[in-house]
Amino acid sequence: MIPFQPLTSESFAPYGHVAGDRQGVTKSIRGGAVCLTKSPAVFRHDPEATEFALDFYDVEAASSALRITQAERHPHSAQMFVPMFVASYLVIVWEGHPDASAARGFIGGPEDLVIYHPGVWHHGIIALGTRGRFASTMWRVPGGSDVEFLTLETALHAQVGEGVS
Repeated sequence: MIPFQPLTSESFAPYGHVAGDRQGVTKSIRGGAVCLTKSPAVFRHDPEATEFALDFYDVEAASSALRITQAERHPHSAQMFVPMFVASYLVIVWEGHPDASAARGFIGGPEDLVIYHPGVWHHGIIALGTRGRFASTMWRVPGGSDVEFLTLETALHAQVGEGVS
C-alpha cells in the first residue's frame, strides 16, 4: 500500500514545490482590493527546452481502490499542475527509480498548486471524489522527447479513504 500524507511545501520538498495563495511574500495592490502573493516556487528547465506548453487535463474521479501500473517523468523541465475544478487530488511520486518501497502519496486540495522537479518519477494526477480539471505547464525541447514512461514491474495498490483523506 502507498502511504498518503497531506500535500504541503515541507512534505513535498524532495520532489518539487507546493504553491498557493499567501504562500510567499504578499503585498496589497490596487488600493487594497487585491492581495498579491509572490511565490518562492522555482520552475526549472534545461536551456534547450524553449517551447512553453500549456495543457488541460479533464480527469475522471478515481475509484476507491487504485491500481498503479505506470510512472512518468519529464527530464528537461519541471511540470506544474494548477487545480481549476477539483475537490481533492492525489499525487504519487517516487524518490529515485519507481518501486513499491519508494512510492509516496500526497493529498492536495483545490488551493494546492504542485510543481514536480525535472526528472522526478510520478504517476498521472488523480482526482478524488469528483471529476477534476487541471491546467498544466512545462517547457518542451523542440522535436525532442519530453516524457519518459515506465511500466512498473509490480503494480502498486492504494485505497482511497484510508490514511489521509
